[in-house]
Amino acid sequence: MMKSLAPVALTGIVGVILWKILQLLMAPIIAWILGILAIGLKIGLAVAVVCAAIYGIRRVVRARAESEAEA
Repeated sequence: MMKSLAPVALTGIVGVILWKILQLLMAPIIAWILGILAIGLKIGLAVAVVCAAIYGIRRVVRARAESEAEA
């Protein structure tokens, strides 16, 4: 009877050890992933702002050129 339960107990002990190792490793990994996502968000917002500024400047220049052409 005890021989048949030994693999079950060993599996449980190994599972607990792996769970603890995973808990220790996941905190820095999650922090790293969130940091990468934050950097990507900042870059994306910067690109959006630059695109909006270029669009606005081109629109103003085009409007001035059209108003000077009409006058």
